[in-house]
Amino acid sequence: MSIVSQLILIPVCLIAGWILKRGRIFPENSGVALGSFVIYISLPALILANVPSMKLESSLIFLASMPWLIFGLSVAFFYGATKFFDWDSETRIALTLCCGLGNTSFLGLPVLRMFYGEEVTNAVLIIDQFGTFLCLAIPGFILALRFLSKNEQEKTGSPLRSILKKLFTFPPFLALLFSFFLRLFTIPESIHSVLKILGETLVPIALFTVGFQMELPFMGSSSKESKAIAQPLTVGLIYKLIFAPIVVFLIYLFLNLNPKHIKAAVLEAGMAPMITASIVSIQMGFKPTLSAALPGVGILCSIPTLVSLYFILENFF
Repeated sequence: MSIVSQLILIPVCLIAGWILKRGRIFPENSGVALGSFVIYISLPALILANVPSMKLESSLIFLASMPWLIFGLSVAFFYGATKFFDWDSETRIALTLCCGLGNTSFLGLPVLRMFYGEEVTNAVLIIDQFGTFLCLAIPGFILALRFLSKNEQEKTGSPLRSILKKLFTFPPFLALLFSFFLRLFTIPESIHSVLKILGETLVPIALFTVGFQMELPFMGSSSKESKAIAQPLTVGLIYKLIFAPIVVFLIYLFLNLNPKHIKAAVLEAGMAPMITASIVSIQMGFKPTLSAALPGVGILCSIPTLVSLYFILENFF
C-alpha cells in the first residue's frame, strides 16, 4: 500500500466511524464493543505475533521512557500554565491526564504501521505497554486520586490494589508478559499465521472505533461551554501535538539513538490526547466537557501535524 493510500485510510476510517454513530446506523454501544475487540483480540494477537521474535536493544528502554518523560513534563507545564492563565485545579488535572499521555495504541499503532510498515510494530508496542499504559496506571492514577474528595477516594479502595488490578487484568499487558516467556520456544507457523491475521484487524477497527467515540465541543455543547474550554483546549493541544514531539526529538537526537526508534518516539509523542485517560478524567469529574473534547479535536488537528512530522523526519534522516 502506497503512503498516499495509507494517509487516505486514516481519515476515511475516522470519518466513517463518526458518521455511522451520528447517523445512528450502528448501535449506540458499538464503540465499546469494537474497542473491546481491539483490547481483547487484536492488540494481544499482534503482541504475541511480534514480540517473541523481537530483537532486544538498549534503545528500547528509551522508547518505554518517552511517555513517562512527556507526562512528567506535562505536570510542570500545566502547573505553570494554570498560574499564568488562572485556571482551576480541575482544568490542570484534566489537561495533565489527557495531554500528558498520547493515543499510542488505538491511533499510534495504525498510523505508524502505515508510515513505516510492520517493522515498527515492536517499537510501538514497547512505547504503548511499558510507557503509556503503565504511566496512566501508576502516576496518572495517583495524580487523579490525589485530587478526589475523601468520600470518592474511599469508593476507589486502596490505590495500590487498584493499580495492580488495572495492570493484571489488562489483556494486552498480560499478552506482553506472556510473549517474553514465549521467546524461549518456537511458535508453530500455523499458530503464528492465525495471530498475525487477528492482529491485522487492529488498524481499521481501531481507527473506526476512535472515530465512533470522537467528541467535538461544538457538537452538542452550548456556545458558552465551547468558549469556556477554548483556551485550555488550545494550550493543551499545542503542548501535545507540537511541544512534546519537539522535546523528544531534541533529547533523543542528543542521545544518538537508532534513527528508526527516534522516528517512532517522536511521532508517538505527537499523537492526539489519550482516549482512555480522557475517560478516566471524565469519570472522576475533572472538567468533563474539556476532557471529552481533547481527544476528538486532537485527532483532527493531529492529522496535519503528524504528516508534517513524518516528512520532516524522513528528510532529516
